[in-house]
Amino acid sequence: MTRVIRTALLLCITLLFVTQALAADGGSYAVAPFVVNGPASFSYLEKAVPSMLSSRLYRKGQFEPVPDTAVLGLGKVSNSSSARQALQKTGAGYMVWGDVTVIGQDALINAHVTDKSGKEWNRQSKTQVNNMIASLQGVADGLTTELFGAGAVQAAAASSSGPLNPNMVQNQPNSGQVYLNPQIRYQGMDGARLRTQHLPFLARGMAVGDFNGDGKNEIALLDKNRLYMYRWTDRMEKIAEYSFSKMQLALTVKTIDLNRDGVPELVVSSVGIEASSSVTIRDSGGASLFTRAEDAYSYILSFKGNRFTEIASRLPFYLSVVRMPPDYRPVLVGQKGDSHSIFSRNGAYEVEKENGRYVLSRRLNLPKGVNIFSFTWLPGDGKNPPVMASITNHEKLCVRGEDGKELYTSQDMYSGSSAGIEESTSLPGFGKSNEVIPDVYYVPMRMIAADFDKNRQWELLVNKPISAAAQFFSSYRDFPECEIHALTWDGVGTNLLWKTRRIKGTVTDFAVSDPNNDGVTDLVVCLNTHTGVLGTTASKTVLVAYPLDFSKTNPNTPAVISE
Repeated sequence: MTRVIRTALLLCITLLFVTQALAADGGSYAVAPFVVNGPASFSYLEKAVPSMLSSRLYRKGQFEPVPDTAVLGLGKVSNSSSARQALQKTGAGYMVWGDVTVIGQDALINAHVTDKSGKEWNRQSKTQVNNMIASLQGVADGLTTELFGAGAVQAAAASSSGPLNPNMVQNQPNSGQVYLNPQIRYQGMDGARLRTQHLPFLARGMAVGDFNGDGKNEIALLDKNRLYMYRWTDRMEKIAEYSFSKMQLALTVKTIDLNRDGVPELVVSSVGIEASSSVTIRDSGGASLFTRAEDAYSYILSFKGNRFTEIASRLPFYLSVVRMPPDYRPVLVGQKGDSHSIFSRNGAYEVEKENGRYVLSRRLNLPKGVNIFSFTWLPGDGKNPPVMASITNHEKLCVRGEDGKELYTSQDMYSGSSAGIEESTSLPGFGKSNEVIPDVYYVPMRMIAADFDKNRQWELLVNKPISAAAQFFSSYRDFPECEIHALTWDGVGTNLLWKTRRIKGTVTDFAVSDPNNDGVTDLVVCLNTHTGVLGTTASKTVLVAYPLDFSKTNPNTPAVISE
């Protein structure tokens, strides 16, 4: 017992000396723009790396950055002499500087810290460009350890602070650091949120990724029968577009790296339009278009060289991408259509390439009522086994065990997709059942399983439409407001961890990525503006991005994302 007390006292004394040393140096730091050695396409790292590194060096009350105004116009710092000169300009106790060398997809990070006396600390990390965030965390932890000892890193890992973003409502009782509704805390402030200009079409799907292999992300937006490719700089700039047949109506767009070259392909599902069929499909504006649900058409497209190339076209089944246990790797899956039950009763299959053609191969063991668009897996967390989250025909959230048995079904409506296939009420030889064949089946919007702080407690991101009219009219899809909810599963039911503030408009898709290539991961929401109470206002597409600061929840970054 005496030894334990002595050890605790020694730790307290050590922390006291660390705190005094920080106070003596002002406990502040400035991060200069990094020198980037490599192709011009990676010039964004000049500001992105300092931004990411600064957030990971942050230790509340101990080691904090100087105001942004202090580093404006600072310029690049390339050696110890220029670092000391920069320190005098900023008034910081420490100057953080360095360079990044990019060769192909490999990157070498050299980070240095210089204090007022000229003493210098160095840290180097070799990584891939796509793994830059995780490497910067290691660099930050290494520098913090060299500066202040391992205790500083451990103390930071044990602490947590506010919500990921002021636009997020965090469901936590700790009023000392977290507020139930940040809108109350930041009255009259909009918080950290980015918006694009209005785009002149109605997007029903979105995908974000480096589709041309240039090291920067592009944004693919799916219209009724077109696929657009954009780059988000100061504003959205269209790069190219791909047109499907006007006799087809697009449903979803997903991504998967089929040939494992580091550049994902785009997977688009659509249905054919035929005036004589017994099934109709509604667009997001409410117009009815006659279709045949068994006439499924899917496309696999590449965007290398900044142009769309067909890898496969008019495949006679629906396609989607899911992460399957036990390793949760992305798998291309397919399912045929059916005129009477929308999806083939023969079930869903993995899709593989055989003799140059994509074909249905191994059958998936999916529960009745679950199709390739309606489910995602939540990996186990050590306490709870993996579970399947799915959207039912009536847009309720259902959680099933590994054996497919239903464990929980929500009372609230989720997803709110606008791509709906309407079934005829008179099908020869078949009785009508709202449980099996709904009046309108809306192809579910994507759900994302994410472990933001890498504690193995997975969150499920899902869209929550908000509308009084939708409670009475299931075909009402022009939602005036929506929210993105992050739900957790405790073995009994779902719990709200956080949610966005209400988003004005109809959410049609979302992603967790870096759409504008600023080095910060965002929650990206694609929405169509509301047409007004009378439906007379022209609707447009807008993208909204919520920057996520993972360092404020747990320093173990990056987040693990699974779709």
